Amino acid sequence: MGKRSKRKSNFIVQGTILAAAGLIVRIIGLIYRIPMTNIIGDEGMGYYSFAFEPYSVMLLLSYHGLPTAVSKLTAERNGEGRFRNSFRVFQAAMLLAILIGAVTGAIIYFGAGYIAGGLNNQPMSVYALKVLGPTIFVLAIMGILRGYFQGMGTMVPTAVSQIFEAIANAIISVVAASYLFAEGKKYDLVVNTSSHAAAYGAAGGTMGTFIGALVGLLFLIFVYFMFKPMLSRQMRKDRTGRKEGYGRLVNLLVMTSAPIILSSVIFNVSTTVDGALFSSIMQGKYKMAEDAVASLWGIFTNKYKIMIMVPVAIATALATSIVPDFSEDMAAGNKGRLVSKIHHAIRFTMMIAIPSAIGLSVLAKPVLTMLFHNVSDVDINLLRFGTIAVVVYSLSTISNAVLQGIDQMKKPVIHAGIALVAHLLILGIMVGIFPTSIYGVLVSYIAFAVIICVLNAISIQATLTYRQEYIRTFLLPTIASVLMGVAVYGAYYGLYLVTKSNLWAILLSILAGVLLYFILLLVFRCLNEEDFYSIPMGRKLLAIIKLFHLM
Repeated sequence: MGKRSKRKSNFIVQGTILAAAGLIVRIIGLIYRIPMTNIIGDEGMGYYSFAFEPYSVMLLLSYHGLPTAVSKLTAERNGEGRFRNSFRVFQAAMLLAILIGAVTGAIIYFGAGYIAGGLNNQPMSVYALKVLGPTIFVLAIMGILRGYFQGMGTMVPTAVSQIFEAIANAIISVVAASYLFAEGKKYDLVVNTSSHAAAYGAAGGTMGTFIGALVGLLFLIFVYFMFKPMLSRQMRKDRTGRKEGYGRLVNLLVMTSAPIILSSVIFNVSTTVDGALFSSIMQGKYKMAEDAVASLWGIFTNKYKIMIMVPVAIATALATSIVPDFSEDMAAGNKGRLVSKIHHAIRFTMMIAIPSAIGLSVLAKPVLTMLFHNVSDVDINLLRFGTIAVVVYSLSTISNAVLQGIDQMKKPVIHAGIALVAHLLILGIMVGIFPTSIYGVLVSYIAFAVIICVLNAISIQATLTYRQEYIRTFLLPTIASVLMGVAVYGAYYGLYLVTKSNLWAILLSILAGVLLYFILLLVFRCLNEEDFYSIPMGRKLLAIIKLFHLM
């Protein structure tokens, strides 16, 4: 394999490592949400979600933008052999993160009452929100360490820390939610109320988030000190001379992270605004009770969104590896290599996102029934008809990362802003004018990502004179996925008749579906030999395929 193939495969390999960890984390998140939902109910999960929405927005200011900026700036300097300046980027970012994390964490903690009652119109979510204040500070520091390792070309510390964080989060969330829910029930009996149990249980869930973050941070600190001798040797070999001032580096970090933060804030603020607008309209116009609104919102955020975000995690992981890799190529002026990588990244993402969407739609009822005790028609219909979100959110995530990697930092912000305005108009019409309830939120949620995808595609094409290939990227994977979906649907019900087990019928039908889809990709010539060189253990897999004369 030539140098070009090796460079192209690196971000795929690193992305695959992070994607594998991301999937594990998502699965852990899905698994622990099941007992937690069963313990505190849809109402408790609603308060949990209402707390997470403003927290997520504030977290973006201290966590999401800076790690990406650190990885981008570190990768650029390492590529030029400026290792001392690379480390100075890390130092400047850490000081900035501590400051921002302390301020944003304090805002959440001390402003929890106003945010919960005044902005969200859900005062009982205050307990869960208060716990999340210190979490922001911990995650701000952890984000810089992850960004630095990513800029150094390794996703392993990030991947492992995410798994440790998820495991600790899962254990503590369930235990704390169970204990505090019981305490809340006792308090409800004393004061003759009914919502403290759910609200206290939600706070137990957010306690798990804090402990998980702390565990992840401690692991990364340990790894950093293990890496420190190697980093010192690297810096001693640096002969570039000139040191960049911390003031200049802080300015670069702010200028690089600001567009990323703004874009991410718009993405996340849409959910916060959605929750507030939906709650206000349903309680105001339709006179729905607060707990009923919270239950509906809990279904949307903690059943539907959790399910679709599992496959989207693959796109998120690949996007993380793209930014430093593409930044290095862009700085070197390798536009031809960039075009090849963009095509490869988008096609790889779609080959996973499209079948995931169809598979989730086909198995919506049995999967939800397996995972949750209380499943309604609302739960099933949201997942059955809303899985297109897997495709459009995966594509918007990848295309945002592409724009950031090719130094078009402002474009994702502008596009997200346009999409947000359109999204809120659609939401207001769907919920406020038509009696669509939570389904109106679903339509506007999908429309948001669709608009971003279209605008991002136009910008990428204009910047690099890039035109996306559609047949092997979209059409053939869709045909293969539809055929797979029909087979999976039939296989599930056939297996259920034989085994009488929902779990085994789901697992075996999914396994059969994955195998059939892979064979169809080979039959339709969606994959070539170079594609297998770009993935871990691809050569061995290719040898097996050739043994069976499938290629």
